[in-house]
Amino acid sequence: MKKDVGVSEVVGIMLMLVVVLVIVSVVASSVSGLASVDNTPVSAEMVVVEYNGTDLIFENVAGDAFPLKRMKLVMGVRDNVQKRWVFYATNMTSTRETTVMVGDRISVSSPDFAVAAGEYLTYQFYDTDAGVLVSSGEILM
Repeated sequence: MKKDVGVSEVVGIMLMLVVVLVIVSVVASSVSGLASVDNTPVSAEMVVVEYNGTDLIFENVAGDAFPLKRMKLVMGVRDNVQKRWVFYATNMTSTRETTVMVGDRISVSSPDFAVAAGEYLTYQFYDTDAGVLVSSGEILM
């Protein structure tokens, strides 16, 4: 009678190696997928649709949907460089909680808006992840 003990040990070791390789590849692919960051610049057109004295409301009229947390808003009075305000996502509210889609509105509220009638308020939206200007404009107050 022959014993096939050696064969069963080799098969067992090969099965263990296959299982280990599968686990390592699954872990590696999930870690590399989580580590990738999308730095594609946001493409959107933001326009002022309403101002009531303390709240300025912008609408995304064209372009991509984007996460609000990527936006920085810089506003100022065109003829007075001392009147300048910077807002980050924590100072803005949106129609949706996190993602701004075409047709959605962003509200910026500040009691410090000191813009007189007849002055031009300029605004620039920046993508903080890509470091680029997304949209800009001005409105006569």
